[in-house]
This record gives sequence, structure tokens and C-alpha cells, in this order.
Amino acid sequence: MTGFTRVVSGETAITARGMLREVAERALGRLWIDQVPVRLASEDASLWSPAPAGAAGHDEEDRAPEDGRAVCWPGQPGPARAVLVRVGEMRAHALESGLTDVVLLGRGAPARAADVIVRHSAEAGPLTVLDGPDPGPLLRAAGDPDRLARTLIVITGDDPGTEALRRVLLGMLADAGLSPTEIARRCVTVAAPGTAPAKFAAEAGHTLIEAPAPTAFGALSPYALVPAALAGADTSALLDEAATVLPSLTRPEHNPGLILGAILGGAVRAGRGTVVLGGYATQATGLADWIAVLLNEAVQGRLVPVVQEGGLPLVPADDMFLVTLDGRPHQDDATVSGPLAAQLAVWEYAAAVAAYLLGLDPTAPPARAAAPTLDDGTGEPLFTDGEQGRAVEAHTADPALGEARGLAPLLDALAARVGPDEHLSLVAYLDADAGDGQGARVRRLAALLAARCARPVTVSWGFRYPAFGNDLQEKGVYLMVTGSVDRDVPVPDRHHRLGMLQLAQALGDARAARGNGRPVVRLHLQNRWAGFARLLDRARGGA
Repeated sequence: MTGFTRVVSGETAITARGMLREVAERALGRLWIDQVPVRLASEDASLWSPAPAGAAGHDEEDRAPEDGRAVCWPGQPGPARAVLVRVGEMRAHALESGLTDVVLLGRGAPARAADVIVRHSAEAGPLTVLDGPDPGPLLRAAGDPDRLARTLIVITGDDPGTEALRRVLLGMLADAGLSPTEIARRCVTVAAPGTAPAKFAAEAGHTLIEAPAPTAFGALSPYALVPAALAGADTSALLDEAATVLPSLTRPEHNPGLILGAILGGAVRAGRGTVVLGGYATQATGLADWIAVLLNEAVQGRLVPVVQEGGLPLVPADDMFLVTLDGRPHQDDATVSGPLAAQLAVWEYAAAVAAYLLGLDPTAPPARAAAPTLDDGTGEPLFTDGEQGRAVEAHTADPALGEARGLAPLLDALAARVGPDEHLSLVAYLDADAGDGQGARVRRLAALLAARCARPVTVSWGFRYPAFGNDLQEKGVYLMVTGSVDRDVPVPDRHHRLGMLQLAQALGDARAARGNGRPVVRLHLQNRWAGFARLLDRARGGA
């Protein structure tokens, strides 16, 4: 490829080469004619309805109408600055009471942003993000009375999974001997006025911080900054840093967010629907993971993000392009560099621009998750690999895949089903934060599968996955991994346990993906450690 362009705003730089530069230049013409920078700066909700002129994607009648609700806007802090003084006082009181650890009950891009902010703060204490119902994290908390005694709870989610986690965690505090008043002092809720979490907080006496309705664009909103600040991150300095790039996001030229959005949206319209994020070591640990969640939510599957840890994709293809964070401007397809706060603002703005070019409403409420079920429609296991109690059970309703009679042949058959413009989705309904290396093993499995199918492999963890039914599903081939739990946790006042809820969600997701005509295999580990070891061995080609 030839050609190179560089857009610099302060310490933030965006570069593009060759085809990406060309598609971005074409998209920028459309964006300038439609006055997108001005309309984004003025928070003009009519950007999303009716469909933008010339945009590809959904028909106008499929679009969500404007409802006048205040929402988190891309790249904007909204009311976050105003609440930080109050949150600082809350942090001081919490430390006086010995509450040094923060547990965040929340999902989606804002929760991932809070995690990234705390990771990159030298002053911050522990922040644990609970965004799925695996019993492991809560059992670890309950098994350490000292840790539970120093825990402050922040609730930002508004979904059944978060509600179940809240019931369990508050029940644990009650079992530890805390009174309702003492529990209330430990709980902070960030929610839009009138929502179920806001009403519960008011009834229970929890601290309530009101915020606009949550969207994918929450990295600079109270949904991310409140938990990060309570954990000790200097969020005021973060907003000051973000403020240095915000003026550039209001102008039509030399606008890094507009350029990056034109690259992303223009690439999809030119037939490149897979973006590989990362590629090289970056100081922004976790940033690529947040970007992937942001793009999944804002661009609703029209652009498939793949987080690549080290090196280029195994087999580059015509539908893929590489965006590196702090990469090599004259060699990589596109690069984005800059301080963390600026990247948070620029990527949110770019995701909104890409959504506009694709005729999508990134502020619309997310699609409903698949209904949980205790039956995925596959019946008895296709086969069981290994000795009882430590084996891997294989499930599929796909007739062709059902002919396999072993893990290695099944993985080969699944890899062969990934088409030249498709991807393999590895979805793990396990404990992402377990200290036994589950995360590393899942990533290793993804690398082995990528070598088998010579196509991108996306990795996600159960409840972090975007709702099944969006466009991402249309080109996905699915490998879902579930596992038995040694100890389950009952949900107070409910007739189920967390492990059962997690499995039911996985089975519902499997039904939803299969219902859209996609190949789905579910592997259930009777013992998570031994089962994954066997699965990795078979993926390496073991007999």
C-alpha cells in the first residue's frame, strides 16, 4: 500500500495508509456535508433518526425513534465533573471506615472503562468488576472475611444478572452481621432517574448518583468515573487530560475522532468488516479490550473487533485491517496514539461517527439478551471425551458437526465451517478472573483455533458478550465453553443459584445463535481445570 496521512491534535495522533486513507477521505466528504462535527458537538439526537443520507445498513422504519431521554454522549463527561467533589468526600469517608476495596456491579463498555482507568492509576486501590454470574468471584470474597469487611459496592447495571449479584452480595454482608443501615452506607448506585436501580437505592437508603441513561459512551460518565474515583483514581486529572482533546472534536478539520470514525466506517462500507486491535505491546493495558466492547455495542456487529496480543493476524485477508495503539505509522494500516483520557474520548467519538456512516443508532437501548433456558435443544451429549468427572461433553444440533466422534475431529469440523469472510467466536462462560489461569488458557485455545481456521477468533466471557441477535451473529461460528461449579451460590429470594443462572444464559445464547442459522458447538467441562487441559491437548492435535 502507498500513501500516508497523519492527523495530530495535541498529544493525540491518528494515521492511515493506502486503502484506509482513501476510504476515510471519501467518508469525510459525506461527514462534512452532513455537518456531523457540529451536530455531535451540540448533542443533536436527530443524527440517528432518520437514517443519514447515503448510509448503508438498516431501513428508516427499523430505527429507534427519538424519545427525548438524556443519554451518555460520545466523548463527553456530561455531569461527571459536577459529582466528583461529592464522590471525593465519599471516598474520604469510606477510607475513614476502612473501606478500601471497591466492587463494581455493572456491565458493558462503561464498566470496562472503569477497569482500564483504575489499572492505569498509580493511586488507585483494588477494583473488582463483577459483570457475570460465575460463583467464583463472590465465593472468593465470602471466603475472605477481612476483604468483605473492607468492601464498598458500586452498582451501575440494570439487568437481571446485576440484580442477582446485588442480592447475593448484600446477603453476604447481612450474613457477616452488618445491619441494614451499615449495608446501606457501603452501597452507591449510579442510575438514570426513575429506573429500577434508582428506585431500589432510594428504598434501601443507598447513596444514589443520578446520571443520563447509559449507553456504550460512558467512559467519561458517572458510570465509569464514580467507581474509578471511589477506588482512588484521580478522575479529575483524567477529565483535565480529556479536556485537552475535546475542542478538536468540535471542528471539521484536524479532528482525530472524525478521522478515526471515517477510517472505521469507511472500511466497513468498502468491504473490510474486521478490525484487528493491538498488534504490538502498549502501555494502555486493557484499552484494546474496552475498545472491542465499545465497538460491539455502538456499531452493533457491523464491524467485528479482534484483540490481537502480539504480532499481526495469522493470515491477513482482504476483509481485515489493523489498527495499532502506539504502533508504527509508516508500516501499519492505521495507528492511534495518545494519553489514556484522550483515547477514551477519541474512540467514543469515532465509534459514533462509524455508526452514523453505517446508518445505526449507537444510543439506542441495547438489544435484549437471549432468554435463559435450561435446555439448549441438543439433548444428550454428542460424545464425552475423557473419564467421568473430568471429561468434556460435546453438544451440537448441527447435523454435519454431529458426525464428529472426538474433540479433535469436532474442532477440525468447526474450523472448516468458518467461511472466508467469517469469524469464530469463542465464548467462555467461566471465571474470567480466577487465579488458576483460566483466562490464559482461553486465550491459548483461541490462538490454536485461529491456526486451524486461518480466520480471526474473537474471545468473550459470557455476560460480557453483546446481546445475541445483532449483526455480529450473522457471520459468526460459535464455540461456547461452559463448566460445572464445585460450589454454587444461592440467590436470596429466588429459586435459582448463580451457577444455574450462568448455565441457563449460555444455553439461551446457544439457542439464539443456532436460531439464526449459525453453526454452534457447546463444550461442557465436568471439571474446569482437567477439562480445559484435555481441550487444549486436543486443540494441539492430541489423539
